[in-house]
Amino acid sequence: MAAAPASATTLTTSWQSANFSLASVDGTAQVNFAGFDSSLGTLVGVTIKYIVNETLSDLVYNSNNYAVTVGNPVGLSATSTITVTGPLGLTTVSQLTTSPLYAGNVGSLADNNNQAAVVATNTVTGIASPVNTITGNPTTLASYLGASNTVTIGVKGVGSQSGSLPPGVFNSYSGSSNGVVYLQYIYDIPEPASIALFAVGLLALTQLRRRKS
Repeated sequence: MAAAPASATTLTTSWQSANFSLASVDGTAQVNFAGFDSSLGTLVGVTIKYIVNETLSDLVYNSNNYAVTVGNPVGLSATSTITVTGPLGLTTVSQLTTSPLYAGNVGSLADNNNQAAVVATNTVTGIASPVNTITGNPTTLASYLGASNTVTIGVKGVGSQSGSLPPGVFNSYSGSSNGVVYLQYIYDIPEPASIALFAVGLLALTQLRRRKS
Protein backbone atom coordinates (compact mmCIF):
# COMPACT_ATOMS: atom_id res chain seq x y z
CA MET A 1 0.00 0.00 0.00
CA ALA A 2 1.16 3.56 -0.67
CA ALA A 3 0.38 6.76 1.15
CA ALA A 4 -0.89 10.13 0.04
CA PRO A 5 -0.57 12.89 2.64
CA ALA A 6 -3.86 14.68 3.22
CA SER A 7 -2.30 17.19 5.64
CA ALA A 8 0.83 17.66 7.67
CA THR A 9 -0.22 14.97 10.15
CA THR A 10 -2.92 12.98 8.33
CA LEU A 11 -2.13 10.14 5.94
CA THR A 12 -4.60 8.12 3.87
CA THR A 13 -3.79 4.60 2.68
CA SER A 14 -4.32 3.59 -0.90
CA TRP A 15 -7.47 1.61 -1.60
CA GLN A 16 -7.68 -2.07 -0.72
CA SER A 17 -9.98 -3.88 -3.18
CA ALA A 18 -12.03 -7.08 -3.27
CA ASN A 19 -14.28 -8.53 -6.00
CA PHE A 20 -17.90 -9.59 -5.50
CA SER A 21 -20.56 -11.27 -7.64
CA LEU A 22 -24.34 -11.50 -7.17
CA ALA A 23 -26.03 -14.24 -9.20
CA SER A 24 -29.46 -12.64 -8.73
CA VAL A 25 -30.95 -9.22 -8.12
CA ASP A 26 -31.70 -10.24 -4.51
CA GLY A 27 -28.31 -11.87 -3.91
CA THR A 28 -25.81 -11.37 -1.08
CA ALA A 29 -22.04 -11.67 -0.76
CA GLN A 30 -19.20 -10.90 1.64
CA VAL A 31 -15.70 -9.55 1.01
CA ASN A 32 -12.75 -9.33 3.39
CA PHE A 33 -10.09 -6.69 3.96
CA ALA A 34 -7.02 -6.31 6.14
CA GLY A 35 -7.80 -4.49 9.39
CA PHE A 36 -6.04 -1.32 10.42
CA ASP A 37 -2.56 -1.41 11.92
CA SER A 38 -2.34 0.53 15.19
CA SER A 39 1.44 0.78 14.81
CA LEU A 40 0.95 3.18 11.91
CA GLY A 41 -0.61 5.87 14.06
CA THR A 42 -4.05 6.81 15.33
CA LEU A 43 -6.92 5.58 13.15
CA VAL A 44 -9.33 8.48 12.60
CA GLY A 45 -11.40 7.40 9.59
CA VAL A 46 -12.57 4.55 7.35
CA THR A 47 -13.87 5.00 3.79
CA ILE A 48 -15.68 2.61 1.41
CA LYS A 49 -16.98 2.80 -2.15
CA TYR A 50 -17.69 0.33 -4.95
CA ILE A 51 -17.95 -0.04 -8.71
CA VAL A 52 -20.59 -2.41 -10.13
CA ASN A 53 -21.56 -3.86 -13.52
CA GLU A 54 -25.17 -4.99 -13.67
CA THR A 55 -27.77 -6.40 -16.04
CA LEU A 56 -31.39 -5.95 -14.98
CA SER A 57 -34.48 -7.19 -16.84
CA ASP A 58 -38.20 -6.61 -16.25
CA LEU A 59 -40.35 -9.50 -17.55
CA VAL A 60 -44.09 -9.46 -18.24
CA TYR A 61 -46.42 -12.49 -18.32
CA ASN A 62 -49.76 -12.23 -20.09
CA SER A 63 -52.01 -15.13 -19.09
CA ASN A 64 -54.84 -13.93 -21.33
CA ASN A 65 -55.42 -15.49 -24.73
CA TYR A 66 -55.27 -12.08 -26.37
CA ALA A 67 -52.74 -9.26 -26.51
CA VAL A 68 -52.96 -6.53 -23.89
CA THR A 69 -51.55 -3.06 -23.30
CA VAL A 70 -49.32 -2.60 -20.24
CA GLY A 71 -47.68 0.41 -18.61
CA ASN A 72 -50.67 2.74 -18.82
CA PRO A 73 -50.81 5.18 -17.06
CA VAL A 74 -47.54 4.26 -15.26
CA GLY A 75 -44.75 2.71 -17.33
CA LEU A 76 -43.22 -0.60 -16.19
CA SER A 77 -39.77 -0.66 -14.61
CA ALA A 78 -37.56 -2.81 -12.41
CA THR A 79 -35.08 -1.38 -9.91
CA SER A 80 -32.06 -2.96 -8.26
CA THR A 81 -30.56 -1.44 -5.11
CA ILE A 82 -27.09 -2.60 -4.08
CA THR A 83 -25.90 -1.78 -0.57
CA VAL A 84 -22.36 -2.30 0.72
CA THR A 85 -22.13 -2.18 4.52
CA GLY A 86 -19.25 -2.29 7.00
CA PRO A 87 -19.08 -2.23 10.80
CA LEU A 88 -20.51 0.77 12.67
CA GLY A 89 -23.03 1.45 9.91
CA LEU A 90 -20.52 2.50 7.26
CA THR A 91 -22.70 2.15 4.15
CA THR A 92 -22.80 3.14 0.50
CA VAL A 93 -25.73 2.50 -1.86
CA SER A 94 -26.30 2.54 -5.63
CA GLN A 95 -29.39 1.93 -7.78
CA LEU A 96 -30.07 0.81 -11.36
CA THR A 97 -33.52 1.14 -12.94
CA THR A 98 -34.58 -0.22 -16.34
CA SER A 99 -34.96 2.77 -18.61
CA PRO A 100 -36.87 4.03 -20.43
CA LEU A 101 -40.08 2.90 -18.71
CA TYR A 102 -41.98 0.44 -20.86
CA ALA A 103 -45.52 0.95 -22.15
CA GLY A 104 -47.03 -0.97 -25.04
CA ASN A 105 -48.63 -4.17 -26.28
CA VAL A 106 -47.71 -7.60 -24.97
CA GLY A 107 -48.84 -10.69 -26.83
CA SER A 108 -50.62 -13.65 -25.31
CA LEU A 109 -48.78 -16.73 -24.06
CA ALA A 110 -49.65 -18.40 -27.36
CA ASP A 111 -48.13 -15.48 -29.27
CA ASN A 112 -44.91 -15.79 -27.23
CA ASN A 113 -44.69 -19.60 -27.37
CA ASN A 114 -45.59 -19.80 -23.67
CA GLN A 115 -42.59 -17.67 -22.71
CA ALA A 116 -42.48 -14.39 -20.85
CA ALA A 117 -41.90 -11.33 -23.00
CA VAL A 118 -38.86 -9.29 -22.02
CA VAL A 119 -40.19 -5.80 -21.51
CA ALA A 120 -37.04 -3.88 -20.69
CA THR A 121 -33.39 -4.67 -20.12
CA ASN A 122 -30.73 -2.32 -18.84
CA THR A 123 -27.03 -3.24 -18.80
CA VAL A 124 -24.67 -0.74 -17.22
CA THR A 125 -20.94 -1.00 -16.54
CA GLY A 126 -18.86 0.97 -14.12
CA ILE A 127 -21.66 2.29 -11.91
CA ALA A 128 -19.86 4.18 -9.15
CA SER A 129 -21.41 4.35 -5.69
CA PRO A 130 -21.04 7.43 -3.51
CA VAL A 131 -17.90 7.48 -1.37
CA ASN A 132 -18.74 7.22 2.34
CA THR A 133 -16.45 7.92 5.29
CA ILE A 134 -16.93 7.56 9.04
CA THR A 135 -14.61 9.26 11.51
CA GLY A 136 -13.66 8.60 15.10
CA ASN A 137 -10.72 7.24 17.07
CA PRO A 138 -9.16 3.79 17.64
CA THR A 139 -11.71 3.04 20.37
CA THR A 140 -14.83 3.95 18.39
CA LEU A 141 -13.40 2.42 15.20
CA ALA A 142 -12.13 -0.74 16.92
CA SER A 143 -14.35 -2.94 14.73
CA TYR A 144 -11.97 -2.24 11.87
CA LEU A 145 -9.09 -3.97 13.63
CA GLY A 146 -11.09 -7.12 12.98
CA ALA A 147 -10.72 -10.71 14.16
CA SER A 148 -7.39 -12.07 12.88
CA ASN A 149 -6.80 -8.64 11.39
CA THR A 150 -9.69 -9.18 8.94
CA VAL A 151 -12.66 -6.89 8.36
CA THR A 152 -15.79 -8.29 6.66
CA ILE A 153 -17.90 -6.06 4.41
CA GLY A 154 -21.37 -7.20 3.31
CA VAL A 155 -22.87 -6.74 -0.16
CA LYS A 156 -26.65 -7.04 -0.60
CA GLY A 157 -28.93 -6.59 -3.61
CA VAL A 158 -32.68 -5.93 -3.42
CA GLY A 159 -35.03 -5.75 -6.42
CA SER A 160 -38.38 -4.02 -6.82
CA GLN A 161 -40.91 -3.23 -9.56
CA SER A 162 -43.50 -0.64 -10.42
CA GLY A 163 -45.97 0.18 -13.18
CA SER A 164 -49.54 -0.40 -14.35
CA LEU A 165 -50.72 -3.90 -15.31
CA PRO A 166 -54.20 -4.97 -16.50
CA PRO A 167 -56.02 -8.05 -15.10
CA GLY A 168 -54.45 -11.36 -16.04
CA VAL A 169 -50.97 -9.85 -16.41
CA PHE A 170 -48.10 -9.85 -13.92
CA ASN A 171 -44.39 -9.18 -14.10
CA SER A 172 -41.14 -10.17 -12.46
CA TYR A 173 -37.51 -9.07 -12.53
CA SER A 174 -34.22 -10.85 -12.99
CA GLY A 175 -30.59 -9.84 -13.20
CA SER A 176 -27.04 -10.28 -12.00
CA SER A 177 -24.13 -8.07 -11.05
CA ASN A 178 -20.45 -8.06 -10.26
CA GLY A 179 -18.03 -5.44 -9.09
CA VAL A 180 -15.27 -4.31 -6.77
CA VAL A 181 -15.50 -2.95 -3.22
CA TYR A 182 -12.79 -0.54 -2.04
CA LEU A 183 -11.72 0.24 1.54
CA GLN A 184 -9.15 2.68 2.90
CA TYR A 185 -7.98 3.94 6.29
CA ILE A 186 -7.13 7.45 7.46
CA TYR A 187 -4.46 7.88 10.15
CA ASP A 188 -3.16 10.71 12.29
CA ILE A 189 0.61 10.30 12.32
CA PRO A 190 2.80 11.74 15.10
CA GLU A 191 5.30 14.36 13.98
CA PRO A 192 8.18 14.70 13.22
CA ALA A 193 8.65 11.01 12.38
CA SER A 194 5.28 10.56 10.62
CA ILE A 195 6.53 9.73 7.14
CA ALA A 196 9.15 7.22 8.30
CA LEU A 197 6.71 5.50 10.66
CA PHE A 198 4.04 5.22 8.01
CA ALA A 199 6.49 3.78 5.49
CA VAL A 200 7.53 1.06 7.94
CA GLY A 201 3.89 0.20 8.62
CA LEU A 202 3.03 0.06 4.95
CA LEU A 203 5.91 -2.33 4.35
CA ALA A 204 4.55 -4.59 7.08
CA LEU A 205 1.05 -4.50 5.56
CA THR A 206 2.48 -5.35 2.14
CA GLN A 207 4.29 -8.38 3.56
CA LEU A 208 1.11 -9.47 5.35
CA ARG A 209 -0.92 -9.31 2.16
CA ARG A 210 1.71 -11.32 0.28
CA ARG A 211 1.57 -14.04 2.94
CA LYS A 212 -2.24 -14.16 2.68
CA SER A 213 -2.06 -14.50 -1.10
